[in-house]
Amino acid sequence: MKKSKRNLFIIIICTFLLMALMDIFTSRVIFRTAFSSVEELGEDKTTAVTADLENYLDTAKSVLWLTADTVDHMVENGATYDDIVEYITRESSRTEEQFDESYTGLYGCINGSYVDGVGWVPPEGYEPTERDWYKMTTEGHGDIVIVSPYVDAQTGSVIITVGRALTDNENVMALDLTLDGVQEIVEDIQINGYGYGYVVNNDGMVIAHRDSSENGKYYNEDPEQKEVFNQATALGKGSFITTIDGDKCTVFVDTVMEQWYLVIVTKNAELYKGPTWLLISSIVITLIVFALLTVFYTLGYRSQRKSYQILEEAKENERKKDYEAKVLKLEKSAADSANKAKSDFLADMSHEIRTPINAILGMNEMILQKSKEKETLEYASNIKNAGHTLLSIINSILDFSKIEDGKMSLVPVSFELSNMINGLVHSVDERARAKNLELRLDIDETIPSVLLGDDVRISQVISNILTNAVKYTEKGYIIFKMYNLGTTKGFCRLLVSVKDTGIGIKQEDIDKLAISFERVDEKKNRHIEGTGLGISIVTKLLQMMGSELKIKSEYGVGSEFYFELPIEVVNEKPIGKYDLESKAPKKSAASDVLINVKDAHILVTDDNEMNRKVVSNLMKLFGIKPDLCQSGRETIDIMEKNHYDMLFLDHMMPEMDGIETLKLLQEKNLVGDTVVVALTANAVVGAREQYLAAGFDDYLSKPIELSSMEKMLVKYLSAESVESVEPESTPILLSLKKLGLNTDDGLTYCGEDEEFYIEILHDYVAATPDKIEELAGYLADENMKDYKVIVHSVKSSSKTIGSSKLFELAKDLEFAAADGKLDYVKEHHDEVMKEYKALADALGDILNEKEE
Repeated sequence: MKKSKRNLFIIIICTFLLMALMDIFTSRVIFRTAFSSVEELGEDKTTAVTADLENYLDTAKSVLWLTADTVDHMVENGATYDDIVEYITRESSRTEEQFDESYTGLYGCINGSYVDGVGWVPPEGYEPTERDWYKMTTEGHGDIVIVSPYVDAQTGSVIITVGRALTDNENVMALDLTLDGVQEIVEDIQINGYGYGYVVNNDGMVIAHRDSSENGKYYNEDPEQKEVFNQATALGKGSFITTIDGDKCTVFVDTVMEQWYLVIVTKNAELYKGPTWLLISSIVITLIVFALLTVFYTLGYRSQRKSYQILEEAKENERKKDYEAKVLKLEKSAADSANKAKSDFLADMSHEIRTPINAILGMNEMILQKSKEKETLEYASNIKNAGHTLLSIINSILDFSKIEDGKMSLVPVSFELSNMINGLVHSVDERARAKNLELRLDIDETIPSVLLGDDVRISQVISNILTNAVKYTEKGYIIFKMYNLGTTKGFCRLLVSVKDTGIGIKQEDIDKLAISFERVDEKKNRHIEGTGLGISIVTKLLQMMGSELKIKSEYGVGSEFYFELPIEVVNEKPIGKYDLESKAPKKSAASDVLINVKDAHILVTDDNEMNRKVVSNLMKLFGIKPDLCQSGRETIDIMEKNHYDMLFLDHMMPEMDGIETLKLLQEKNLVGDTVVVALTANAVVGAREQYLAAGFDDYLSKPIELSSMEKMLVKYLSAESVESVEPESTPILLSLKKLGLNTDDGLTYCGEDEEFYIEILHDYVAATPDKIEELAGYLADENMKDYKVIVHSVKSSSKTIGSSKLFELAKDLEFAAADGKLDYVKEHHDEVMKEYKALADALGDILNEKEE
């Protein structure tokens, strides 16, 4: 083992040394290449810029040389002053046409007199022989001279003069150039996108610089630039390295027409950035490769070590693996079970809790329809408001997992604010009075009466805050405020506040309120019931609405929870002075009367005959005789021949479900203006959005309530075809309870029509043998898709007649079939079918006895 460890160490050291040598060699090659490349690049750049500058100046020199020769010849031949002026005027004009505005015209000094080609008349006392351009030109003795920049007496611009003395070295011709062209060339100077350039003359004067503020300075007198200038003029052409402003720089130099110097300055850090990063990358990659090799070597070494222990630890490892596998399997099973339990719980909550609450509200609606006593109506109204509030709270709890998953969506609807306030007040008033708490209302009279928003979510938010206020207040009062902060552009800003004289909250605990299942001051509040979800749900819902919950609290004194909510206005009529009694909901028109529909063409599609009869008989109450069909294919055939105002389409059907049927109808352009309503027994949160997304106009949950059907017809049928009529009383007789049926539910789902309920029971008994045979056939073929559809029908019809037991058994088979659990279906199929047949036989006996 020690030998293996030593060998590993030697291998790692050798690998490191080899890679280090390779990096050193690579670095030398990179920098050698980089230096060579930079030198060539710099020389190419200076050569190119010098050529541009000389080309710019050569044009002026050529013009001047030709003009000077001509004038020299004219002077020798005795030409007059006017002849010379006429000539240079003509040449200036031609020069202006041929060249850009950088050339300002020809001029000179002939026989001591100033001549100008553009007609400029010098001021009195102007002596050309005393000007710098004359003096410096005569010093050139016939050569072209470039005079240092100076301010032109004619234009006031900074210019350079290109001049040449004639044969006698006393007469001079000159041409002025502005510095614009030189400045443009200099400003564009860079090497690989870095550095800057400038041009200086022999005297150290800056002719042009990228920073134009430097132009005109004398670098031979500038302490910071003097050294660079001296080195540049001494070198003439080439490059050198120096330090400028603390940075090491490479300076490239070239001579322009033996009178100017082109200087390009580039920081080495920028100039060699590419090679430097390449070198760093090479080193990093080398280190990474070395690290990986070291890891591989180490892993190999460890693997070798472990190989010596495998024989001794084989049995123990095997037992350990078996144990870990069992633990993982149990943990996975527990996690799967927990997730399934959560899903099943939410599904059951949606289906089971909503059903009895809806039944309670339905029975209460009958009281509102039948009762004439004011006190009874008030009680029933309170039950209705509290029931709807309870239903919204339950739905909100079901939605909590959806909020956590980010799948919750708001559904804005038009609602009357007074009804919402009534529901909120009634939901907490009794609890407040039970604790001898005073509930005070402060409702702004100017708030619009009808608003557009998700009233269920808004009610949930306020209800949670009010409920908490009652919970945590032992004495004193609770103030529920609602103010209008202003209405603009069709939107109202509501301020909602709940203030109490409760126990208050410590400042350090306020942030904990938004944490799910968290309760502050646990010791003091241990007697208070609750899940700890309330404020968490409130916070998240308000965030979705574009608002936030704010809290003011003093520990031991009380708290105030408030928020501002922007909400759209439907009716700007103010709510007025709020009075609980005067605002108490009266029996609505929809509650007082049923409707009678005439000339409406409606098609109902459901694979379950009982469901078809339920819908058909409910519609008969409204004077409607719908067309019925039992499959998606039949629906398509019928709609190819007939037009309907509304289509009620079941979701779960064999061969072609409702969504598939609607899609095919749309593809065939058979929908048109027909309103398509989905029929479903799965009234879970998000169902409406699911069906709307699939193309449905709306949906009804089964078992169908009379009021829901009525609202659906009123909502989608034309006003001309719907008229209101007084409802007829229907006697309700209780029967079949000894068999275990919940006949109250059954009658509710049949519109409280006993004869219709009995007819449904007959249909249930008659359909049982065919259903059992179909299910057996699909099970034999292991066709879980169609098996699920038929057993779903059994589940739905069993719920409709009030058989909760068979409903549960069929539901389990439906879920198993949906999940593809063939073994579970085979194991429980016979038991459920036996229960199904026994129920049908018993029902048949009871129905036969009734007829006899």
